[in-house]
Amino acid sequence: MSNQFPNSRLRRLRQSDSMRALFQETEFSVNDLVLPIFVEEETSEYVPIEAMPGVMRIPESRLAFEIERYARAGIRSVMTFGISKHMDATGSDTWNENGLVARMARICKDTVPEMIVMSDTCFCEYTSHGHCGVLHDHGVDNDATLKNLGKQAVVAAAAGADFIAPSAAQDGQVQAIRSALDEAGFIDTSIMAYSTKFRVFTVWAIPRGGRQRAEGQPQAIPDEPDEPPRSRARIADG
Repeated sequence: MSNQFPNSRLRRLRQSDSMRALFQETEFSVNDLVLPIFVEEETSEYVPIEAMPGVMRIPESRLAFEIERYARAGIRSVMTFGISKHMDATGSDTWNENGLVARMARICKDTVPEMIVMSDTCFCEYTSHGHCGVLHDHGVDNDATLKNLGKQAVVAAAAGADFIAPSAAQDGQVQAIRSALDEAGFIDTSIMAYSTKFRVFTVWAIPRGGRQRAEGQPQAIPDEPDEPPRSRARIADG
């Protein structure tokens, strides 16, 4: 029998609201969304992020309050971005078990255990130079940065993060993080990688939380919006 009209009449599946709901192929709700939150340590003030009107930096001391508020509003997933006051050349605070990365994940999970926590995994808010990794004479040292990404991911997972979300745009970062997590016993911690990172204003606004972009930002990291992607990260298998 042919699947073409008149044998096939798709209107049969749209006769009522219940029928439509049963056969609806695509559904979009708050459950499909992740709320990015920008958490600043050693402050008591909410600070507007100039690049993103209406979005504020959250004082770490108010994070638990905000997580409870999000949960009451029906938000089930957050992605944490830290704004650190403890910066050095390598961003070593990110793999400190009591550093901001770990504390953010811990506070979120302790406050609302069922909240899905995705930990942004990068270094631009933790390095004194503002770049996404370790520097050498020619820019960011990709392979040295991979080792540090693995250390940061393990600390975030140990603190309760459900997903590691690497945004450092380093070649091989997903594989390096997966290996580090598995070796540390976090085989159930997932990775949500970005397939492409474009060099557009919104990219810099998010990781820098409204602060100035890094001096001499390497242009080899992101892709131009009108060019084929050059620096794709492999999509994780979950």
